[in-house]
Amino acid sequence: MILTKGQKIDVTKGRGMTDIAIGLSWQADPAIDINASAFLLNQAGVCAQDEDMIFYNQQYSRQHAVAHSGPANGDRELIKISVGKIPSDIHKIAVTLTIHEGELNGQAFSQVRSAVGRIYNPINGEELGRFNFGEGLSKETAIVVGEFYLYTGEWKFSAVGSGFEGGLAALVKNFGLNVSSESHAEVAAAAEPVISPAKPNQLLKVELKKKESIHIQKSAKVTATLEWQTDKDLDLYCFYVTKDRQVGKVYYRNLGSPHTAPYIQLDGDALGHGKETIVIHRPEALSFVLFAAYSALSNGTGSFKSMKVRAVVDNHQGQTVTAPLLEKNDYAYWVAIAHIDFTDAKQMRVSHVEKYSKDGVERSPLLYEKGDFKMDVGPEEFKDDWD
Repeated sequence: MILTKGQKIDVTKGRGMTDIAIGLSWQADPAIDINASAFLLNQAGVCAQDEDMIFYNQQYSRQHAVAHSGPANGDRELIKISVGKIPSDIHKIAVTLTIHEGELNGQAFSQVRSAVGRIYNPINGEELGRFNFGEGLSKETAIVVGEFYLYTGEWKFSAVGSGFEGGLAALVKNFGLNVSSESHAEVAAAAEPVISPAKPNQLLKVELKKKESIHIQKSAKVTATLEWQTDKDLDLYCFYVTKDRQVGKVYYRNLGSPHTAPYIQLDGDALGHGKETIVIHRPEALSFVLFAAYSALSNGTGSFKSMKVRAVVDNHQGQTVTAPLLEKNDYAYWVAIAHIDFTDAKQMRVSHVEKYSKDGVERSPLLYEKGDFKMDVGPEEFKDDWD
């Protein structure tokens, strides 16, 4: 059955279904980072607690009633509902899609094509309905695809297809959860998952998940290492913003120095398999840094993920944070991996950012004064055998 916007269908009535699935698929430029989420709502239509928001970093709700997963059965992302496990206070489940940092990057659902949500029984594969959503949208960066809701003891589905500007933060506020509203950037940051901050002198070794952040102790020296497992030549770039708003980069053509601003030094060009290391000698002189990797043109194509690329940040106080690459992208020459915010006096925020350049584009990322960054806007790199 092809559903139209506003149409409602029975899901469990007469079927005895124990599980419900909605598979989401779309077509878009790989640079547009689209993520599914679900909100478990009470009778007032409010998401009453953080555990009732399901997304890439919190993949299960209370009692494992709702689960989120990546590609399955031909769909980009999947939301699965176990009917018998739904808490008694939940009367509606909203399924949504958002574009990560859409406003910041000039991206919106008008650039997304062939968006489809299909409702089916995951036990036997029976498809109950298919909804082509997202038509007629322009600047929206979030969509409520549809809602499963309880009616006289049975679950139904309503095809919604409503868009919001403001991305995930707008949805979070719409469904009743609290986020900071001091600025758009802060609201967006508040909507991203943040691990509880590490205590001073606490030994810590953590690997960040997708778009996750953690606060660790600010220290006198910070080391960031780019590691990979391939014989291809990768280069570590450290884009920086100093406390006095100077913007620049340290890389193989500008190795930096521990004695002059910005007090960042690269250990040299690895020219092959292994690792490259950046040492930040005076973190107090910096506001932000962005670590990115560049794959030279002569390397040809290949996924950064397949090279097992990761950035490892060490504060030399027993706290180490690893940002691995989780997405496959075969034609990007640049990937932004990790971001550090040094603006707090006592702690620094390390964030997993994983963002790729467009296919075949050699223009570098740029880090701006306020700490935000964009891909494909800097100078082009043409590293060759003479470098």
